[in-house]
Amino acid sequence: MNKKTLLVHISNVIKGCEKTEVSLGAGAIPRSLIRPTALDEQVVYRFKAAQAAAAQDGQKIYIVSGYRTLNRQKTLFNQAVQKYKSIDEASKWVAPPLVSHHPWGIAIDVNYPDDPIGASWLETHGYKFGLCRVFENEWWHFEPVIAPGWKCPSLVPDARYSKN
Repeated sequence: MNKKTLLVHISNVIKGCEKTEVSLGAGAIPRSLIRPTALDEQVVYRFKAAQAAAAQDGQKIYIVSGYRTLNRQKTLFNQAVQKYKSIDEASKWVAPPLVSHHPWGIAIDVNYPDDPIGASWLETHGYKFGLCRVFENEWWHFEPVIAPGWKCPSLVPDARYSKN
């Protein structure tokens, strides 16, 4: 991806990126070996490239929530347990802290709760940038589970089926 224009092109694997470019990667973005303190940089690049392409198509996409601390995820999960009255029901909507990919900086919530149309654009075109919607019940949640250009996997019903 060109750092200035955010336009994406296929690069020569042997040659690599030019100084004005950054790679979107050649695979899924896994968890770091060390717990991060921010959204993964490559996830940010993938999203910025998708955002620029969406704008060219007249769509607006934006990150509402990305990286969360483990404590923030714990708070959100505990609030969901109170709301839904059980851990199992809460887990459908908010992944437990040690399951969620937000504290690993490799999950983003897009356009929630006001703009499912923009998020739908990302669901349709996100594979080009290595970003996929992963849960049937969350139109806003995306993760870098593939290499850019690959086919996104089938949706899983909810966060209880999240792969660690």
